[in-house]
Amino acid sequence: MPASIFVFSDLHLGLPGAPGLDWTLQALEVAANRGATACVCLGDIIDRNANSAEFVPQVHTVMAHTVTLFSEVHFISGNHDTHHNLDFPPEVTVHGTQMHTFHIGNTTVLTAAVATDPDPRRLQLPPRRSNGPVLGLLHSSVSGEFSKGTCLPLSVAELQACEADAWILGHVHTPHTLADTPFIGWVGMSHGLLFNPDTCHVTRLYY
Repeated sequence: MPASIFVFSDLHLGLPGAPGLDWTLQALEVAANRGATACVCLGDIIDRNANSAEFVPQVHTVMAHTVTLFSEVHFISGNHDTHHNLDFPPEVTVHGTQMHTFHIGNTTVLTAAVATDPDPRRLQLPPRRSNGPVLGLLHSSVSGEFSKGTCLPLSVAELQACEADAWILGHVHTPHTLADTPFIGWVGMSHGLLFNPDTCHVTRLYY
């Protein structure tokens, strides 16, 4: 199996009924065993109403486990994360709130972390500048029909105009797909997505 990028989102540690620590640690193991070599947490790792004293240590446990399984680990904050002072292992790359690119292998990743709750900024997406695979990652409500709160709003047309090979989104808790080609959709709570840089296909992690 070719190396892939594993993306998870919206754990909401501290929220009753959320996936929880055990689910997360198991999902990370499964993704690594299926060939993922890089991992991205796409925000809302902790719920805004969580008891920080109890659940921030769980956040650290999750991210510490990722660095034992994957060659690189990235964190892109969501709106709930802005309510907490989160602590990560030094091997985790924490991304800033301005639109920027970084690389995972030969994949150019386009992203911006959430700055506030809510975050009404309308990001300006740059045009495609790479002949290699391009993956967009945002914690976004998009046009808002599946969300109660505004978070980095964008239209599907704006995402498509950027010409990324896929847009993987956090924020919405159900795994809705907004477009198939290229893929535009939310990871969803209790789910994970794998991006294959060789084919640019996005698949769901089932186990």
